[in-house]
Amino acid sequence: MKKTILLMSAGLLVFIAVLAFYFGGKPAAENREAMYARAKVFQDSIANTIKSSMDQAATPVAGGQVVPAVTPTQQGAPTNTTK
Repeated sequence: MKKTILLMSAGLLVFIAVLAFYFGGKPAAENREAMYARAKVFQDSIANTIKSSMDQAATPVAGGQVVPAVTPTQQGAPTNTTK
């Protein structure tokens, strides 16, 4: 009985090892250069969206006035939090 269990467990280990070698050696699902090219397209799209929204915000409003740009504060700079 013990020999049967030992042989079955050894057979299972061999089967798992064969599966690991079979699936472990395959190339990546997608080419790395293709991934970089697709990431560049997304990056350019996001940059274009930000630029167009910034250009739209800088357009003059009725009356010839330009809306002032908002400058971000430095991180860690103290702010007025008095209540």
